[in-house]
Formats: sequence, C-alpha cells, structure tokens
Amino acid sequence: MNKAVLTLLLFAAVVVADSPGIRPRADAQSYPAHYEQPDYSIGAVLIPPEQAKKMFKLDLNHAGYIVVEVGFFPAPGKDVDLYPTDFTLFVGDKLATLRPVSADTVADLAVGNRPTPAHTSGPHDVNTSAGASVGHVSYPDPVTGHRTSGTVAETDAGVGIGGPAPQPCRGYDCDSTGSVPSISQPSPVQTANTISQDVWEKSLPDGKTAHAVAGYLYFPKPSRKAKDAAWELRYENADGKARLPLPR
Repeated sequence: MNKAVLTLLLFAAVVVADSPGIRPRADAQSYPAHYEQPDYSIGAVLIPPEQAKKMFKLDLNHAGYIVVEVGFFPAPGKDVDLYPTDFTLFVGDKLATLRPVSADTVADLAVGNRPTPAHTSGPHDVNTSAGASVGHVSYPDPVTGHRTSGTVAETDAGVGIGGPAPQPCRGYDCDSTGSVPSISQPSPVQTANTISQDVWEKSLPDGKTAHAVAGYLYFPKPSRKAKDAAWELRYENADGKARLPLPR
C-alpha cells in the first residue's frame, strides 16, 4: 500500500445526506389505527414481536422494546414538522406514559459498556489493518432547534506491533506452524454501531415534510401489569393532536 493510499484511508470521512424511513402504505386507512384531519392524516400499527424479530438485527422484544409502525400523510399543499418526540404511548389510564427512544439508546442498552477483551501479543509480530464503517449522527439544527440526522461513512487503516499467541491445533484448518488462524470478533462498540445503524435506518423520519413518510418508533416495553390495558398512541405538536388506539 503506497503512502498516498494510506493517507487517504486514514483521513477520509464523508458525510452523506440521508434520512431514515420505510415505504409508506397507500394511505392512513391502510393501517389498523388511523386518524385524519384537514392538514394531515396518520396511520399506525403495533408490530408483533415475532415479526419484529425478523426485521431487525437485534431481537427488540427480548431487549425490552416494542415497535410501532407509523405512516404520516400531509394533505396536498401542506407541510408539517414531524418529530418522533411528538409521539407518546399511553398504557391504561394511570399505568404508563412512554416516550420513544433513539436508535443509539436501543443499541447502548442492548450491548452495554463492556470493555474489549485484552489479548496477549508476541514481541515481533507486525499487523496492518484497514476497514470501513458506516454510522449516523444527530445534531441540533441551528435554525429550528430540532435534531436532524445524517449518515457518516469512514475508512481507516493502522499498523500495530504484536499479535495473538499461537494456539495448538489439530485438523484441516491448521497452517504449517500448527496454529489456528485467528478470527476477529466485533467489539462491543462495533456491535452497538451495527445495531444502532440498523434501527435508525428504519425509524420514522424527522423534520419538515410535504410528502408521505413512514417508519418505526421504539418504546420501552410496558410492565406486565399493562397486559390487559388499552394502548393508545398520541401525537401532539403545533400542527395538531391525534389519538390512535392500538389494537393488539
């Protein structure tokens, strides 16, 4: 690898404008729960845990979350400021009032802050590495004050001294020295980034929109006391209010 390429790998970082979301359904009435008013209409559905398990890299139900799909449809010629924090999940009359959480929160709580395991290195091993990662960032819009998001792609390379100690080996996967080829495992940080990116890419877009958008909201799972309680998704901001009972 020549110096120019190595320099490019070390310092290249590209921010790609992007937004999350999924394809909206035909209209708000295509969802089991829906609400309509002159400026916009909303549709919503609670995603069963078995279905959500197939849709995400993380088993969100096992991690302690429920998933609600939301479709938002501005009326022709109207634009609406849409933000996940405008939604609240009400469980029963007095049991729980839940706010959606971000993709980063889901990933961090699912993976935890476990340290990367240390390994023993030999004194004369030299290793080179190169890789790429894709993630997202959120930051406050200086004009509106609301948070906005973008996708970040980064590449990197490095040189290190030392390597894993040889391990005894039997069988077909041994090299001539009798050692097992090392298999790198993703660190907790890399795992959290992968989960966060996957969850964010499917989440409900935020910001001003004049066209139909859809995506998922992630709420902490209500307590078992809420098993038989009524669940209601509520939307409220300067553009209006909506209440959508969620069939389960």
